Amino acid sequence: MLQVSHLNFKKIIRFLHLWLGLISGLVVFVLGLTGSIYAFADEIKEWIYKDRLYVEVPAGASHLPLSQLLPLAEQAMGKEHKISRGELSLEKGRTYMFRALKLNREAFGYWNYYDYYYKVYLNPYTGQVIYKENAKNEFFTVVLALHMNLLMGDRVGHFIVQWSVVCFVVLLLSGVVLWWPKKWKRKQLKKSFKVKWDAKFKRLNYDLHNVTGFYSFLILMIIALTGLMWSFELTTEKKSKVFSDTTRMVDVMPADRILDQALKASPETAYFLYNFPAAKSGTVNVSAYQSEMNLYDKVQYRFDRYSGALLQKGLEFNKQALGSRLISMNYDLHTGSVLGLTGKVLAFFAGLVAAALPLTGFLIWWKKGKK
Repeated sequence: MLQVSHLNFKKIIRFLHLWLGLISGLVVFVLGLTGSIYAFADEIKEWIYKDRLYVEVPAGASHLPLSQLLPLAEQAMGKEHKISRGELSLEKGRTYMFRALKLNREAFGYWNYYDYYYKVYLNPYTGQVIYKENAKNEFFTVVLALHMNLLMGDRVGHFIVQWSVVCFVVLLLSGVVLWWPKKWKRKQLKKSFKVKWDAKFKRLNYDLHNVTGFYSFLILMIIALTGLMWSFELTTEKKSKVFSDTTRMVDVMPADRILDQALKASPETAYFLYNFPAAKSGTVNVSAYQSEMNLYDKVQYRFDRYSGALLQKGLEFNKQALGSRLISMNYDLHTGSVLGLTGKVLAFFAGLVAAALPLTGFLIWWKKGKK
């Protein structure tokens, strides 16, 4: 009775593994491939976009006040494109980048999803416009959109990606069950842990699916679960109950005062993300990133957009509770950057394995079907 039950269980798992794989395989292939491409996006951008990211520093020069640079960025952007964020690096010789982004989350298709998406790079020492980029056409922007919503927009594409990743998690778990050796003897273990590279195609394909799937199981599970955390908005911050004082409305935002306060509070900052409020009662949200690579190591500030007064300061990473730390680390766990360059390499190869698993799995099924 026990033997029959065991066989029935394996049969159900195999059936589930097969059909979930066939349903989600193409999407998983795209996600794995684009994830691998995007793994070293920052490093590649440093190389191919060097002319817009770096400038020569004039002797004895220092950064111009943000209040002087912002109007220049706005002029370059045009009145019809409202700046929503500034990326202000403290690295010597690095440009400031200002972004204007407007999305249509209800739209279908990549080109309809972005109403506009522009970036302006300024020399922070002279105010010169170094480059204006239509980011909607930029290669890594397209790769990221393909990874997040298959170029279909949030309403359709995000839904497909979300539930394909849920299928992928079940596939990983069921795959381990199917991989599990019947007997933990040397001959059986050799088949389960080692690819027979000199075997015929059918056996080699099976080993590539079975063995590489097992070795990458933990990394792929972390990537998949952190992706789902994002997808189901489990990492999204609660809306702040802090607002700017609209009774003190003025025409000019005290940008210099705000940035100066953030710098004094976080003097070791690598770069600031300076988010401009959309609503009249909104706050200026400044994130002080302490590392170029790790996004979790940051301090967040909220300032009154009219007076520049500090309204709220977030906890440093090492002072947060364990649950908050894990949420803060979600992106870095997803991309592997939590382990630095080593983690990114692991994420890169894990993405390739994720892309290969649907192909090798399909071939296993196809060969069995033809037989």
